[in-house]
Amino acid sequence: MNNCIDQLIRVAMYLRLSREDGDLSFSDNGKNESNSINNQREIIRQFIEKHPEMELCGEYKDDGKTGTNFDRPGFKDMMNDVKAGKIDCIIVKDLSRFGRDYIRCGDYIQVIFPELGIRFISISEGYDSADPNSSNELLFPITNIMNDNYARDISRKVRMSMTPRRQKGDYVSNYVAYGYERDPEDKNKLVVDKYAGAVVRDIFMWFIEGYSPTSIANKLNELGILSPLEYKRSLGYNYASNFKKKNTSTWSHVSVRRMLRDEIYIGVTIQGKREKPNYKSKLTRTKKESDWFRVEGTHTPIIEKRDFDLVQRLLQEDVRASAQNTTVHPLSGRLFCADCGAPMIRKTVTSKGKTYVYYICGSNKVNKEECSRHKINEELLLETVLVAIQKEIEVLLNIDQALSQVEQLAWEKSELSKINANIETQKELIRKNSELRNGIYEDLQEQIISKEEFISLRNEFSARIATAQRALQELESQREIVFQGLCQQQGLLARFRSYANVTELSRTLVVNMIDKISIHENQEISILFTHKDELKSALEFLERVRKYQNSKIIVLPKLEVV
Repeated sequence: MNNCIDQLIRVAMYLRLSREDGDLSFSDNGKNESNSINNQREIIRQFIEKHPEMELCGEYKDDGKTGTNFDRPGFKDMMNDVKAGKIDCIIVKDLSRFGRDYIRCGDYIQVIFPELGIRFISISEGYDSADPNSSNELLFPITNIMNDNYARDISRKVRMSMTPRRQKGDYVSNYVAYGYERDPEDKNKLVVDKYAGAVVRDIFMWFIEGYSPTSIANKLNELGILSPLEYKRSLGYNYASNFKKKNTSTWSHVSVRRMLRDEIYIGVTIQGKREKPNYKSKLTRTKKESDWFRVEGTHTPIIEKRDFDLVQRLLQEDVRASAQNTTVHPLSGRLFCADCGAPMIRKTVTSKGKTYVYYICGSNKVNKEECSRHKINEELLLETVLVAIQKEIEVLLNIDQALSQVEQLAWEKSELSKINANIETQKELIRKNSELRNGIYEDLQEQIISKEEFISLRNEFSARIATAQRALQELESQREIVFQGLCQQQGLLARFRSYANVTELSRTLVVNMIDKISIHENQEISILFTHKDELKSALEFLERVRKYQNSKIIVLPKLEVV
């Protein structure tokens, strides 16, 4: 070590400040001392000025970095210069600025630095490794332990404070999902980013229209739309992502697919998906989904729930666009053999300069003995499906017109009445089973039932309560939807008004209206529409209105076309 007064000691000052509010240490006189970077720098400068043998050769800083590990950019740069022989001495304001992991701190100060010939000085504790009398040897490790314990206590308090905030839906994540921004009046609430929100709507719309995630990503890049990472940077955020592969981030099928699955776009906040094993670890692990904090209705949705659910279903389907097209065929993922249930396969044949397109059963293509061909011409199929949809739209519009004749809000009142009755039923089930579960504890104590019978009954009553609670939660969610007026005016029937007078099939029309098309032998076709249950409910409501109000309402109750 360079301890001679006549030889300059090359000194590095190390400064650190963590993100936690109130990251304070206590000086020897017990007074709270601010640990701001400027304050640390000034204290170390004054110390060096009092020692003419010392020459400041470098300042290394980690602003906003935790002291529970040593994976910090500034600290790494300093250690690189130490190993390069550029530094003789390291000075910190106090041990807590150096680190809060007492084991690693001890390794560096008592083993690593001495082996590298580095002098270490902590001003507040009066510790100087070149002077064995500068600090009590017993006090030094105790100080390290106290600093470590402080970090553990801060971590515990932060986790405890986050839990109730996440439970009520406060947005406490560091970064905001693409499409949203923090509410200027409340940083824990989200509001729609007009520009990015419009991009999100386009992404969902394109996917419903038949574009694949890859095609959507290519389209966004061609249009010059900044990726989520680059958009955040353009707004001035110092944001980093594990998904970045190049210097400039672009849209990819991964980012598009991840966005299409994110419930945040329907007003749901999900937090607490990952956790660290302990406060010192950098690694994170995914928690069980049942332990996540999921709160609905925390912010304005960008995507309607119905469209989001449709997208989730489409993501599960194995459909692909042909090499010549960027979008999938309108009927992809909807055609099945009526007998064996296998998907229908599209075939193209050219004869005498004319191209013929038809479908056959997928099982027949693999094994002709397994099922018959169920062959059908594509032109005939498309024409039949279009006519069926046109008739179904006519049914929908007739029902929509009939509903418009009903007393305003009657639909909502009817639905609310049924939902409230069901809610009371579930609450009563929970109450009764809770009483029964509590009663068996007394039966066990009085030896009326055995321990085995007690466990069996307890599990049975608990399962009944859990089932009723899930049903209650779903009913309350439905009630909220009705309160918001989405049951009719903004619901199923309203969206089909735009389909009036449709003259051609589109992917959007098909996936919104058709659940399944079954192809029988002799070219017979059965179509199952997606809205069958909703129409049944609407027709039942109209029938009740007809009986009690003598309304002259004419509807077409046919819900399936064969």
